[in-house]
Amino acid sequence: MLRKGLIIGAVLFLLGAMVGCAAESGQPTKETSVDLALTDGVTIEVEQAAKETNTFTLKGRVSVDAYHYDAATGTYISFYHHESSNLVVDIGKDWIEDQLGDSPGTDPAKWISLSTDATAPAAGWTQIISEITTGGLARAAGTYTSTGTGTWTIAATFTATAPHTNVQLTGLQWSATAGSDNNLLAANQFTPVTLNSNDMLTITWQLSVS
Repeated sequence: MLRKGLIIGAVLFLLGAMVGCAAESGQPTKETSVDLALTDGVTIEVEQAAKETNTFTLKGRVSVDAYHYDAATGTYISFYHHESSNLVVDIGKDWIEDQLGDSPGTDPAKWISLSTDATAPAAGWTQIISEITTGGLARAAGTYTSTGTGTWTIAATFTATAPHTNVQLTGLQWSATAGSDNNLLAANQFTPVTLNSNDMLTITWQLSVS
């Protein structure tokens, strides 16, 4: 009996160590049943619990393109392009939670805002700083386009009716009201671009869930 007890204890210790190593490595463990037959006829059945991970992620990039207006030819000439990742802010995460599980809003996150403020976006933002509300760059509804399973774009083109120096911040909102607070899904900072009257600025939010 002493010998049997020692063998059983040793086997259980080794199995515990193996399961512990798998958990620490972050690798999922399959649910299995292992039968161990010892020399004196004792059989031990060990159950290994399944460890599964399922995550929901919203990712996004923003493309910014600017075009100078050539009065001589009446055409637009591209002079600026920038792409970078956005930041989904905390209230944006809560809004997604409401949309999926609680009280969906009536307006989607399709409204694009702009600013000349140089502050980098932060998770605690509820609106972009010093949003532009005049001069042709006021908040505008973007056009939704599905680009595949769980991927889409929201894009809008602004035409400046006055000069704007160092436009460098954009937000994606779920409200049409320019300058309004507490409706910011995500924000993005890009390399500053200066626009003259009649210049165009195209903002394209590229979004995906996985």
